Amino acid sequence: MSCGKRKFDTDSCVADILKRVADAQDEVDNDDGDCDVSCHKSIQDLLAGATTPTTFDTIPLILYCGCEPFLGTGVQLLQRTNGTTQTLRCIESFFFRVSKVDDNCAKLELLTTTDEPNGLSKYDDPCSQINGETTFFRTGICMTVDLDCFCAVVCLDPVATEDL
Repeated sequence: MSCGKRKFDTDSCVADILKRVADAQDEVDNDDGDCDVSCHKSIQDLLAGATTPTTFDTIPLILYCGCEPFLGTGVQLLQRTNGTTQTLRCIESFFFRVSKVDDNCAKLELLTTTDEPNGLSKYDDPCSQINGETTFFRTGICMTVDLDCFCAVVCLDPVATEDL
């Protein structure tokens, strides 16, 4: 059990939050509190769009391992030429979109803040990755993670994403 001795629905407070975020995103996705910024408020804002149409489809997340934000890494196939040559791009990001939660495992999609086709910069932390950018791009790169490895989750305000 994570997050102290309190009993949660899935034995993990991070898993429970991610499950609620995934459920809320599913309600507004066209493809099948007290704080100004919190997971609870982000979920409420996203669900408000289900009754009053908005373009919001994602609650971007930052996950923490110990005291450090988790940096996800994936590789994307950009193009194949003549069936022999392929171009790959490495993507690193501190931001995720939860796609699915099963027990204490989650399928997370990497979100990026740039659509540069020639590779992406390396970032030291989530704030340096945002660096004035206003759009999150869905990469299509997913990873399955063990939620017992995380001790905190930060939910950003709901956003409308674009495909990379």
